[in-house]
Amino acid sequence: MGEAVVRFALHRGIRVIATAGQTRAAALEEIGAQVVAYGEGMAERVRALSGGHIDRALDAAPTGGRIDRADQPSPAGGSLPTLIELTGDLDRVLTVSDFAAAAELGVRTTTEIRYDQMDEFARLAGEGILVVPVARTYTLDQIQEAAELSQSRRPGGKLMLVL
Repeated sequence: MGEAVVRFALHRGIRVIATAGQTRAAALEEIGAQVVAYGEGMAERVRALSGGHIDRALDAAPTGGRIDRADQPSPAGGSLPTLIELTGDLDRVLTVSDFAAAAELGVRTTTEIRYDQMDEFARLAGEGILVVPVARTYTLDQIQEAAELSQSRRPGGKLMLVL
């Protein structure tokens, strides 16, 4: 989801500073995002790129942004406290993944599907602007293998089940 959001934002002329691990950083840079690494010092790296001002922050990490260093879980709230600090306002932070921490911290969440924008999304996909990276496809008899890769939190893209 994160890469699709980055593509959509860039298409709309929004400057994007993304946080990513080594697996996704190159792909995000290739499409035009500025990328900083997760982990200790992330906020400082983001501030350095932004000049100190962040308008909005989206947490789309499948782990709820709970990566501190070397893929070790960070304290409750994952990256949300850092995103609140960077934007200076709870209302400027949105998560689509860390609902428990969002409830605790007062951050906005959404699972809303914007059916009114589906035509635009389909057009942008047809033009190659919105692209969802597919890491691998699986048949039904390979579902256990797919589940294991998904749970590793390092699939390198979406996993698709082909019936």
